[in-house]
Amino acid sequence: MLKNPPVLQAVAFLLLAVFVIPAAALAAGEEPLTIAVLPRALGNPIFLDAFEATQKKAHELGVRLEWVAPFDFSSEAQVEMIENLIRRGVDGILASVNDDEEIHRVFRKALDQGIAVATFDGDSPGSGRLFHIGIDNFRAGFAIGEALVDVLSSRGLAQQELDTMIMTGLREAFHHEERIRGFLAATEGRVNLRIRDIVENEDTVEKSIILLEDYVKHNPDIEVIYFVGGWPFYVPSEALPNFQRWAQAGGIAVGIDLFYDALLLQKEGLIQYLIGQDMTSMGALGLELLVKYIRTGEAPPEFVEVGLEHADESNLDRLLEIHKPWLVK
Repeated sequence: MLKNPPVLQAVAFLLLAVFVIPAAALAAGEEPLTIAVLPRALGNPIFLDAFEATQKKAHELGVRLEWVAPFDFSSEAQVEMIENLIRRGVDGILASVNDDEEIHRVFRKALDQGIAVATFDGDSPGSGRLFHIGIDNFRAGFAIGEALVDVLSSRGLAQQELDTMIMTGLREAFHHEERIRGFLAATEGRVNLRIRDIVENEDTVEKSIILLEDYVKHNPDIEVIYFVGGWPFYVPSEALPNFQRWAQAGGIAVGIDLFYDALLLQKEGLIQYLIGQDMTSMGALGLELLVKYIRTGEAPPEFVEVGLEHADESNLDRLLEIHKPWLVK
């Protein structure tokens, strides 16, 4: 059985971090606003930056923050949690979700009861939510596709038919599908990719590692892998022996999500290009905009875009100095 990588142990404390009550609000004897933030999963360290940023912003704004999510992603579990938040009468909800009918239903229920609802990272455009803050996922997929075209062109492989695997979380996740759509749009007609498989890891870190190792073991002839998210990148290369051998034999990998552990894999040559998203801004600015709407009625734009960060050989060392391991934060 795969052991949890060390960085995953860093998220365990989130299970205990139910809410943060600003001291200033308590001292004044006021009842602060209660804002619930729901990442997709406590077991995915990509949300650690958002957690830290929302904590700080909650203290600045004088609001109570509740950070709640299933350990592994489950839309059904999220719906149950949101139902509970509605019963308790929280003031606002900021969540990363799938765009499915049950989310539409529960968001509308919250909105009908006067609870402000917005999304970050994973959007649900059909839900009636107030606004979404995140990256332009189509643009991110397009950018990683363009990066792959450059990599293949530099290796003289642009005209060669290349068997390709795409690893995604869930096909029903709107933001994952947009990243795939952008990637295919950028590569179509410019390189010759034959998409053999789209592998779903159910938005789970541990399962993504198992699936990746099993896939390259049984499909060593696959030539390109596009990772729609950074799920398998939280472990050292020694924990990915099959993927390591695949990369050393000439396999080409590109992906979305940029953090210290992923950069180390890129430094070792297992990944050729990464694009990152600003989870810090999604958390802090998302919370700030939601609170401002509740307090003043001022609605932000329906889509608040945060920028993309690129990592290749030219800036890899600089990024490794900027992005520190989460365990030492």
